[in-house]
Amino acid sequence: MNFPKVLIFGQPFNDFSGGGITLTNLFKGWPKDKISVTFIGHGLFSVTTDVCETYYQLGREEHKWIFPLNLIQRKLGSGLKSFENKSVPTNNLVHTGLRYKIVNRLFLPFLRRIGIFHAMSGISMSERFKVWLSEFKPEILYLQVSTRESLLFANDLCDYLKVPSVIHMMDDWPSTISSKGLFKNYWKRKIDSEFNQLLSKVSLHLSISEAMSEEYKKRYDKEFIHFHNPIEVENWLPYTKTNYSIDMQHIKVLCAGRIGDTGIFDSILEVAQCFDKMNEREANIKLHIQTPTKKKRVLDRLQKYKCVIINPFSDYKELPKIFSESDILLLANDFGKEGNDFLRFSMPTKASEYMISGTPVLVYAPHESAVSRFFRNYNCGYTVTNQGEAEITNAINTLLNDEDLRKRLSRNAVNVAKEKFNANLVRKDFQSMISSLI
Repeated sequence: MNFPKVLIFGQPFNDFSGGGITLTNLFKGWPKDKISVTFIGHGLFSVTTDVCETYYQLGREEHKWIFPLNLIQRKLGSGLKSFENKSVPTNNLVHTGLRYKIVNRLFLPFLRRIGIFHAMSGISMSERFKVWLSEFKPEILYLQVSTRESLLFANDLCDYLKVPSVIHMMDDWPSTISSKGLFKNYWKRKIDSEFNQLLSKVSLHLSISEAMSEEYKKRYDKEFIHFHNPIEVENWLPYTKTNYSIDMQHIKVLCAGRIGDTGIFDSILEVAQCFDKMNEREANIKLHIQTPTKKKRVLDRLQKYKCVIINPFSDYKELPKIFSESDILLLANDFGKEGNDFLRFSMPTKASEYMISGTPVLVYAPHESAVSRFFRNYNCGYTVTNQGEAEITNAINTLLNDEDLRKRLSRNAVNVAKEKFNANLVRKDFQSMISSLI
C-alpha cells in the first residue's frame, strides 16, 4: 500500500479515551514518518507514541483566550513536542490546583450560563505552525472535532491545506453542544451552519456506528461510513471465557471505561442501588468499577453503595484477563435527555472488547440508542431498555439462573466480534480507504 502523509487534528493517540484508542487501532502500522498530530496543549497529556511520534502543540501562538481567562490559563509553548514513555499510570493523572478549580468550577460554568462559552477561545494558524506544515507537507487531513473552536480551526485547515480530508464522528455532539445557557438557540443555528460548511469541504465522512450513519444521511444528506474501534483478536482469544458456571456466593459484575462524563453515570448508580437492595435479600453481587476516572465527586457517589469496588489501575494488556474473569459485564448509558441525545448514535470503545472476552454482556440503555440496537439485532447481549429497578433485577436474575442463555449470548458475541471488529481486517479497509483519497 502507498501510504500518504496524514495530519491528524482534534484527537491525540492515547490508551484511555474512546477517540484515542480507536485512533490507535485504526492507524496502527502506518509509517511513523508519514503521520503527525496537532492539538491544543491542554489536551496533550498521557499521549502514546507507539503509532505516532510527531506532535505539534498548539500553544500560546495559536490558542487564544478571551479576558479574563487569558490571565488565568496556562501559557503553553507552541511547536513540536516530544513525549517519553509514560511513567505515571493514566488513571493517576488528577487535575488539581487553584487554577484548575477557578477555571473549571467557576469561570467555565459561568460562561456557559451567560451564553458566551463558544466564543471564549479560538485557534489560529501562526507563522511557526505554517512553516511546520510546509515542512511536513501533509497529503491527507484527518479530523475528530467536538468543540466550536476545533470545528472552526478544522474549517481553516481544510481551506489552507487544500488536500483531501476525512472527518470521523465519535459522538453526536452537534445535538448537545448548545443545549444550555443564554442564546442557546443562536449558538445552535450558528454551530450547525459551521458544521455543515465543514461537511461540504470534507472528502470522506466516517461515523462510529451504523445508527449514526443512518441518522446523518437523513440530517446532513451525506454518506457516512461507520468505523468502530477494532480489536486485536489474537490478544483476546487466549483469554476468552470457556467456563460459564457462576459461584452464587461471589458474583462479580464489572463495569469498565470512563464514567462521570455526559451520559454515563446515573445509570451505573441505578444499578449499584439495585444490587445493594438485592444483597439485602441474601444475594452477594459486587459491582467492580474499572475506570481511569479520578474525579472525587464521581468516586465518592459510587462508594456510597456497599456493592461497589473500585478496581486498581490496570494496564490495557491486562484487560482481556480481567474481563473474562468477570461473571457479567455491564454496559450502561443514562436515560436522561441530555445523556441520551449525546450517546444515542455512539458505540462505546469497550463494546467490541466486551464481546470478544466471551463474558455475557448486560446492556442497560435506552431502546433507541445505537448500542442497545446493536446488541439486540445481533443477539449478543442481554438488553434492558426500560429504566427501573425491577427491570435491572429481572435481568440480573435471568442471567444468573440461565447458563444456556449465558453461553448463547457469549458465543454470539465472540463470533460477531471476530467478524465485524477484527483489527487486521478493519484496519486494512480503513487505511485503504484513506490512502485511496490521493
